[in-house]
Amino acid sequence: MEYLIGSNQYSASYQDLREEHARFAGMTDKRFLKELPAALHFAVFVCWFKELPSSQVLSDEGIVHQLAHLIHLKGEPLVTTRLGEIREMFNKQLQLSP
Repeated sequence: MEYLIGSNQYSASYQDLREEHARFAGMTDKRFLKELPAALHFAVFVCWFKELPSSQVLSDEGIVHQLAHLIHLKGEPLVTTRLGEIREMFNKQLQLSP
């Protein structure tokens, strides 16, 4: 799929996005934490692509905000104890239809 933002042309593959989601979903927690910047980038694009409301994405409980917490506050017990919940949110909200 090709799309324009301003005068810039970009392309994305729906199948590649589905495969990338499956790759993140299948990671161990340790690997997921190691790849957080890539997971955040993926989340931003998919949230934009799916036109998810900013309240669902950016608010204190939004997936992008939660991933940013994991990057910024790594090792913080309040954040790391929620890793399973954050990954479940990531898997559900960013899943693409077959």
